[in-house]
Amino acid sequence: MTMNVITAAKLDLADALIDDGINADYFIPSRITPPLAIISPASTYVAQGDTFASFELGVDITLVAQTASNPKAQEELDDAIVTAISAIPAQWRINDVAQPFALSTGNAEFLATKMSLTTQITI
Repeated sequence: MTMNVITAAKLDLADALIDDGINADYFIPSRITPPLAIISPASTYVAQGDTFASFELGVDITLVAQTASNPKAQEELDDAIVTAISAIPAQWRINDVAQPFALSTGNAEFLATKMSLTTQITI
């Protein structure tokens, strides 16, 4: 079975993060085990590009730090941001990195941030 261009782009992005030592999923996992980068659809997931068959794909990468004291979690999150920025392939545009927030899942809270990215795809 042939993989579609959207899934392939997210998988390539996850592979680039993994190659630089970041545990990454190209889908939203049922259970979060930090540290982790979760690649998910952005609020504008697919938009028309400059030509007929060209589109802009938008994704968010949620970087999640391990549970720790706030200073330690912030340091881990900052390290993850720097590593992710270095690992992201050139065809992806980093639009922004949001302010850290508390990500609640199950009975746990983790320090996290979202990176907003876009890339051009052809469908």
